[in-house]
Amino acid sequence: MPYQESSFFKTPGKSEPLWRYMHIDKFLAMLNSKSLYFPNIYSFNDKLEGTLSEKSRNEIRKISLLDEKNTLLDDDEAFYRKRNSLGKLNPKQENIESERIFTQLLKNFLSHLIYCNSWFKQEKESNAMWAEYGDKSPTSVAIQTTVGALMDSLNSNEYNIHIGKVEYKDYNNEHITPYQDLANTVFTQSNDVLGLFYAPFLHKRDVFRHENEVRAIISFKDISQKCLGRVYTSKIPFYNDPMFQTDVSELRDYNNPIENAENGIPINVNLDILLKKIVLSPYAKKFFIIHFENLIKRYDIESEIITESKLLDR
Repeated sequence: MPYQESSFFKTPGKSEPLWRYMHIDKFLAMLNSKSLYFPNIYSFNDKLEGTLSEKSRNEIRKISLLDEKNTLLDDDEAFYRKRNSLGKLNPKQENIESERIFTQLLKNFLSHLIYCNSWFKQEKESNAMWAEYGDKSPTSVAIQTTVGALMDSLNSNEYNIHIGKVEYKDYNNEHITPYQDLANTVFTQSNDVLGLFYAPFLHKRDVFRHENEVRAIISFKDISQKCLGRVYTSKIPFYNDPMFQTDVSELRDYNNPIENAENGIPINVNLDILLKKIVLSPYAKKFFIIHFENLIKRYDIESEIITESKLLDR
């Protein structure tokens, strides 16, 4: 079972209900492949995914990531080339520059190694979710499960997966945990660095608070080991990577800047465990409901778990 507990993820209780809204094509793809698709974060519509709040960015400016004491890279030529290329900057300028480098790499580099499958924690179905993720289509569906069932259904021999709820913050006035204590972070300790990597993807702006999102994320350690042949957890890794010498502000224009990184990864699931309920769109027509029930029988799914939406009931 690939679910793996992580101290960086605030995992809801196993009995908590989860919902996922989708078009019929994605639903059928899930049935045919018996898998959940984990897209790469950089493909998400919200282009502020993976960013830090302004207050946390200011915290980064208090330290210098281009100082040897914050790295283990004493013999790293790329590190010294980068630092020397900045010229003679005063401490404030150097810290602002290192903050720019750090935050851009978080957004453009690390996001290519984060694969996420999103769910929404709520008791009842949501009109907003039907509209946003089902596009109010008469053929969209929602599947309901629990946190525990999601954990138990995951089946991968290659990756571990963490599950945690998203925290919503005022990105102008609040910190992203654990960046509020960045000055005391030990950058040469693996867990401290790994926490900095995960944090931007476990926080979102508070305008999304209504989603109450829970994210299943493939282990960053596993992905970086496969795609890059190294695990970025023992030190700030950026200086001796070829991408460090690239204008990182342009990385989102690349099709895929990291060799071997997939656009998305399917993770096998046991549908008998995962699917607790299948809810048909509140805009579904009668003929679709009949054909849908016949279709489901081909996948050996019990028709008893199929229900029509109650959203428009009076």
